[in-house]
Amino acid sequence: MIRNLLVFIAIVFVYYSLKTVLRSAFKAYHEEHDAPVRLKGEEMVLDPECRTYVIKGRALTRRFQGKVHSFCSEACAQRYEEKHRG
Repeated sequence: MIRNLLVFIAIVFVYYSLKTVLRSAFKAYHEEHDAPVRLKGEEMVLDPECRTYVIKGRALTRRFQGKVHSFCSEACAQRYEEKHRG
C-alpha cells in the first residue's frame, strides 16, 4: 500500500517536472522565433494574422488592446481585430 503511494507520488513529481521543463523550452523557442528578423539590413516584423514577415517600414500598424501590431495588409488587420474583439 505504502509502496503504491510512493510510486504514485514519484510519477506525479516526474510529470510536473517534465511539464515545467517542456513549457519553458516551448516558450524560449517561440520567443526566439517570433523576434524581429533582419533582411539585408531591414527589420522585419511578423504579421500576427497570416504569420508572414513584412518589412517594418512597409507594414500597416494598428493599436489593439494596448499593443501595436504590424500587418501585411488591411485585410489581415481587419480579420485579426474581428477575431480578437470580445
